[in-house]
Amino acid sequence: MILRKLCSAANMAAVLAMFLLAACGTPAKTTYYTLNPVPGNAPPTTTEGQAGKAGFSVSVGPVRIPEMVDRPPLVVRQGPNQVEVLEEHRWAESLQPQIARTLAADLGSRMGGVRVTASQDYASQHADYRIPVDIERFDAVPGEAVIIEAVWTIRGKTENPRIGCSVIREPVRSGSYEDIAAGYGRALAALSDEIAAGLQKMRAGGN
Repeated sequence: MILRKLCSAANMAAVLAMFLLAACGTPAKTTYYTLNPVPGNAPPTTTEGQAGKAGFSVSVGPVRIPEMVDRPPLVVRQGPNQVEVLEEHRWAESLQPQIARTLAADLGSRMGGVRVTASQDYASQHADYRIPVDIERFDAVPGEAVIIEAVWTIRGKTENPRIGCSVIREPVRSGSYEDIAAGYGRALAALSDEIAAGLQKMRAGGN
């Protein structure tokens, strides 16, 4: 009788151990995020004919980002001296080309008839204006805001370069990581607003 109870207990322990091993072996679900452009007021450029009416083209990039966020997982700030790397929440592709393409799309939708491309695209090789962007801060605080600090330079073929510094803070009300990705998209759109204003002043001969 005692032996039977011992065997039964051993069987139950073995089943429990197998269940725990199976649970530990189940991979956690990974969620992927992208940056999406935010349309501006001007109609987006879609044809060569539209680009020809404006008479100039723009290349956005290269884009530099802090090493801390230059990785597949999302990085969120938990305090002044603490960040969390979210291995189960990742960007669908590298941030640098994503940011360049998003800024190019945003800028194109704010400057009707201007052909705007990212610097890694073939069409950007002969652009009239090149806009490298050095992003010095790319922070997210869940439930509060995303913050982008950037230095950008507009380089024309004949004009003196125009340098701008932007500090963008975009509120993020919820703590969801999808909202953080969307907040980054809105912040990049606000950054493109400032770049577009700088380019227009440069074209007009302003300081």
